[in-house]
Amino acid sequence: MRAPEPATTAEAELRAHVSRLRELRPGLHLHSEDGCDPRDQTAQAEIAAGLRLVVLLEGRIDVSYGLTRVALSHAGAGGTAALVSVAERERFERRARSGVYSRRVSLGLSPAWLAQAGGGDGAAWPDLQRFMQEHLATRRWQLSPRAAVIAEQIVHPPGLAPLLQHMYLESHALELLGEALATLGNRDAVAPGVAAAAGLLPREHQRLRELHAFLASGQADALSMDAIARQAGVNASTLQRQFRSVYGTTVFEFLRECRLQRARQALERDGITVGQAALLAGYTSAANFATAYRRRFGLAPKLARVRV
Repeated sequence: MRAPEPATTAEAELRAHVSRLRELRPGLHLHSEDGCDPRDQTAQAEIAAGLRLVVLLEGRIDVSYGLTRVALSHAGAGGTAALVSVAERERFERRARSGVYSRRVSLGLSPAWLAQAGGGDGAAWPDLQRFMQEHLATRRWQLSPRAAVIAEQIVHPPGLAPLLQHMYLESHALELLGEALATLGNRDAVAPGVAAAAGLLPREHQRLRELHAFLASGQADALSMDAIARQAGVNASTLQRQFRSVYGTTVFEFLRECRLQRARQALERDGITVGQAALLAGYTSAANFATAYRRRFGLAPKLARVRV
């Protein structure tokens, strides 16, 4: 596979790692990230008892709570999530790898905050109580479309005054938490549909990682499937099969997602018109773009546009 052209300084800045950590209320912490890890590193910390919610919208993340490993990967629409019960102080570890992308939201909830919110009454919420009493119990599921929209808005909130943005983030965090806690009473919930890439050689994994970065850069937006396959050095059918096995989506579904994300960011950050956003996303019809945008993000593109 031919390596993608080196990123320009401007492109590198666009992919820069953005991380935000804040305490919404005592005992309720929010952390969001968007970008590539700049280097290989392992971070460790001691964490107090409580609940930990991890929502991955795209990319990969590899963390451990004690001996319980939570490794998530996702590349399609929506997202995957995991809720972990930490019943006692425990060691937390996150393993980062240079160039690995992730867009995620994490919530930390203390027992005191949960009790104040009404979750401390075992009779009122027995499923939650049972879950919290089992150290390192883990619940995984596929995010609902609504929850995925909420998480996206947390990662990239609108530009508001500090107090309003704090209230905006807190309300969104609570809505995201609501879906997570609701899964505790849902016996039919299953682990997220993240396909395991069994049988691929290390060089094939590397080739797919390089292709993933190439597709995300926007350089492949105008290429055909055959041209993309030639870029990867394999035939189109092999590429589609391997790409889906690793990232859980097709090449063109991933390209469409990337273009919609770029259009969303341009609407929210730069205030471009809906027509300009449609062209950026690859749509010749603004109406078709608006339909796709509403289906993906849960609101009309004109409502996301920042007037500048």
